[in-house]
Amino acid sequence: MNHPSNNDAPPESLLRLQRQFAGHLRDPESVSAPEGVEDRRMAIYRRLFFGNLRNLMAKNFPVLRRLVDDDGWDRLIRQFMVAHRAQTPMFTEIGSEFVRFIEQQRPDDLPPFATELVHWEYLETVVRLHEADLAAVAADPDSDLLARAPTLNPTMQLGIYRWPVHQIGPEFQPDAPLPSPIVLAACRKRDHRIGFMRFNPVTARLVERIGEHENQSGREHLLAIAGELGAPDPEAIVQSGAAMLEKLRAGEFVLGTTGQD
Repeated sequence: MNHPSNNDAPPESLLRLQRQFAGHLRDPESVSAPEGVEDRRMAIYRRLFFGNLRNLMAKNFPVLRRLVDDDGWDRLIRQFMVAHRAQTPMFTEIGSEFVRFIEQQRPDDLPPFATELVHWEYLETVVRLHEADLAAVAADPDSDLLARAPTLNPTMQLGIYRWPVHQIGPEFQPDAPLPSPIVLAACRKRDHRIGFMRFNPVTARLVERIGEHENQSGREHLLAIAGELGAPDPEAIVQSGAAMLEKLRAGEFVLGTTGQD
């Protein structure tokens, strides 16, 4: 077996050049360009690198972008470039690094809900890029959700938020968090559109149970929840839960059922 030798490593001079080049692109105010490189050429790289990242983050986080003026957005992207070190080389996952940056750095000039807002906005990207093939999910879309086992949309993502992130925009920027947290969900539909829904605690628990006990029928899930709630009339929970399941199916958070009646 051939083993790599020290001769296979790039020369130290090349590594220094790469570090200098990358450091200058991230922070041209503090890190000088590599010696011997014409500034006119470096300016092209600086403009392309910064502009591409600025535009990519604006597409990933359109609501936050509308809340920040142009100068503020440029400062935020520059701070991201300077202060954050990405843990992934994947271009499609840079948005997750921006979320992590906001969570860790908490830039002072952003509103207090920004951390949760970027998390909520990025869920749409996660859902859109999810590798699941919905056409390959073996679920009967029209069968009885109470009699058979409901099948969740594998692209569904949930988030728990203290701020009403699904309502925030230029015309609504809350000053205080909600009295109690909310659960928001997103999924990719069969036609590739993205669906959104707010779950009440019972719906969130129902979805959680379906994920944990995939072979149980809708009725079994709802009777179990009735027991957890100590409901005096379990059948009432089943009937209201049936409507809840139909709403989930209409939104394609539930794709149908598996198993026998």
